Formats: sequence, structure tokens, C-alpha cells
Amino acid sequence: MKMICVLLILFGTIVLPVLGALDDADLNQIRLIVQKEIEPIKDDIEGLKIEVATLSGHVSGIEKMMTWLMVLIVVAVGLPQIIIAWRSRKDRSIEKQIEVLTQEIETLKQRQIVQP
Repeated sequence: MKMICVLLILFGTIVLPVLGALDDADLNQIRLIVQKEIEPIKDDIEGLKIEVATLSGHVSGIEKMMTWLMVLIVVAVGLPQIIIAWRSRKDRSIEKQIEVLTQEIETLKQRQIVQP
């Protein structure tokens, strides 16, 4: 008998939660609570989207500025190098002309010395 009572009590504790199933009113109440809790989160997400869009605009402005600064640095470093290369080429050309003229002068001097 004791065994049957223990089994009935055990069976009753297992079956009681089944009888306490949720009905439509309970489910609607749970939905309302979840919606109330989700609303502030949705507002936070919208605010974050606006902030991200603003930051994205700032970042694109900074990227443009960085690009122009890199171009400026390349020009600042490259332009003097180009000028130096152009001048050295011009100097070599002038030196060749000077050598040719010097040789002509030497030949003319020797002609003058030979034919005074």
C-alpha cells in the first residue's frame, strides 16, 4: 500500500505540470511582455544605425583627406627628384657641348700655331 501511495504521489507530481499548460491568454501576455522588452532594443538599434552612418561619412572624408595627403607627399618627394634628373641630363648635354667646343678651340689654336 505504501508503494502504491508513493507511486501515486510520484505520478501526480509528473502529471501536474501537464495540466498547467499555457492557454491563449497566457501566450498573448507573454507576447506583450516580449514586445515591451524588444521596443527599447529596436530604438537602440535605430540610433546605432544613425551613428554608424554618421561615422561612415566621417571616415570617407578622412579617407579622401589621406589620399590627397599621400598625393601631396609623392609630389613633394618626386618633383625635386625629377628636377634633379632633368638638370643632370641638361648638365651632361652642356658638358658635351663644352668638350666639343674645347676640342674645336684646340684644333683652331693648333692651326693658328702651325699657320701664323
